[in-house]
Amino acid sequence: MKTLAIDIGGTFIKYGLIDEECHLSQKGKVPTPQDTQEHILEVLSGLYHQFDEDLEGIAISAPGRIDSENGVMITGGALRYLDGFHLVENLKPLCDNKPISIENDAKAAALCESWIGSSKDCENSVVMIFGSGIGGGIVYKNDIIRGHQLIAGEFSPVFSDMRRDSYREMADDYSTLTVVKKVKETKNDESLTGEDMMRLYREGDEEVVSIVEDWFFAIAKYCYNIDNIINPDIICIGGGISEDPLFVEGIEKALVEIEKHAFTFRKPPITVCQYHNDSNLIGAYYTFKKTLH
Repeated sequence: MKTLAIDIGGTFIKYGLIDEECHLSQKGKVPTPQDTQEHILEVLSGLYHQFDEDLEGIAISAPGRIDSENGVMITGGALRYLDGFHLVENLKPLCDNKPISIENDAKAAALCESWIGSSKDCENSVVMIFGSGIGGGIVYKNDIIRGHQLIAGEFSPVFSDMRRDSYREMADDYSTLTVVKKVKETKNDESLTGEDMMRLYREGDEEVVSIVEDWFFAIAKYCYNIDNIINPDIICIGGGISEDPLFVEGIEKALVEIEKHAFTFRKPPITVCQYHNDSNLIGAYYTFKKTLH
């Protein structure tokens, strides 16, 4: 039997059917409602009812602080209208009362990679997801660390500038969205995408190379910080930008360069997330199966 896997993003809701072998089919996406809880319930239930086959249930990943045990979105990330929303309780009656689970999107990615992806042979791992923010998940002894208030692994709000009068956070300076915006401003071209940015980097555009390599070094230093605090077996790098092999290659080169100049216990081991943008869907399914049993 298949399960409907859904990943609620700030711009799009991605979805697909997933079977017990974790094969995804009938993938697609629809715009994410930006207004009301009623609207998003309408969209999510509509996705469920568009499939004729009998589904086992719905596995959801979503932004924000998620109480997966009780199905509550304590916060909704950029979707502020979802703050405090009991999504599972409200969606169930609209979907034949089928089982529904919800998991934080980056924690879902970490669970996916730990389960069947790039860190499946590691007890302890960290996932960093670069997109509109910097999501994260910490796996210790094959289970996700959530923390006292479910904020463990939330990398976006980590301070990026230690000066007393600065409150800048990592997402402000080093998310994919932020770096692409900087390239747009530098090249005076609002149409540029992340793919365009990496193409210009590959072609050797001096302005873009400077911006992107600064980004690589910042992420590399971030990896060193994570390694000194958590010391995982592996750090997995994900997000749409990670599908370009130059992204993780660039971070690896920066790690090597830093090792030459700074005292370090070791060079942090990094790799790319095996399932890229599908990791949220697969990780949501992992939480769904765990919830059922």
